[in-house]
Amino acid sequence: MNYGICTLALVPLRLEQAHRSEMVSQVLFGELFEILDKQPDWTSIRLLETDYLGWIQNGQFVQLDEEEMQRYLDGKFHMVGRQGGLLINDTKQLALCHGTKLYLTDENVWHIAGDKLSYQGDINPYIRNQFKTEIAQLALAYKDTPYLWGGRSQWGIDCSGFSQLIYSCFDLSLPRDAYQQAEMGQTVDFISEIKVGDLAFFDNAEGRITHVGIMLDRDTIIHASAKVRIDRMDSEGIFNQELNRYSHRLRIIKRYV
Repeated sequence: MNYGICTLALVPLRLEQAHRSEMVSQVLFGELFEILDKQPDWTSIRLLETDYLGWIQNGQFVQLDEEEMQRYLDGKFHMVGRQGGLLINDTKQLALCHGTKLYLTDENVWHIAGDKLSYQGDINPYIRNQFKTEIAQLALAYKDTPYLWGGRSQWGIDCSGFSQLIYSCFDLSLPRDAYQQAEMGQTVDFISEIKVGDLAFFDNAEGRITHVGIMLDRDTIIHASAKVRIDRMDSEGIFNQELNRYSHRLRIIKRYV
């Protein structure tokens, strides 16, 4: 197999091999993927962590063999914290967004494919045992982040990208899309049993799950809809006070911790 690693801060993952094609997700710096089909300008990839498929533009990654990839993964794992960070050498300075995963040497150096850059910046401080006490505070730090279809960062995020990112900070891995996330976890049967960090899922008229948000308490949800916002939720769904109507119809609530 041939592998690749993203070498830019944040790049589009497209449905088809064209700039005008839908951005189905984004690839963060350091994310690893299997190369499925390499064309003159675009490469079809499968992200190793989530099995997500799409096309990335050539020039936005470097190709690795299995030995190089394993040597990289043998490094010391870090996740970039909420304040972001920089990778720096004498000729390059690369800003990294919150949630970027890095494997560094003991000297905090990112070293792959002949490139060496020192990391300077914030490190994600959370562990899984802090999920219940810290998830609300971290999620609230994203309030008013603009909505972006396929987005996965504080520079623009979609609903499932938001839940995936926040969960990842507590070493909890979720799939990319809302309907995939809804297939995991334990069902919470009653609104009264909701706990902080539970995910609420919402469907459309055809019954397809199209939206997800993070519960802050039994009747308050934070979710990405136009922007990351806080709304009231009940057994019917999300009530948007600005619109004075329900904006999303509740389908199911899931718990993962």
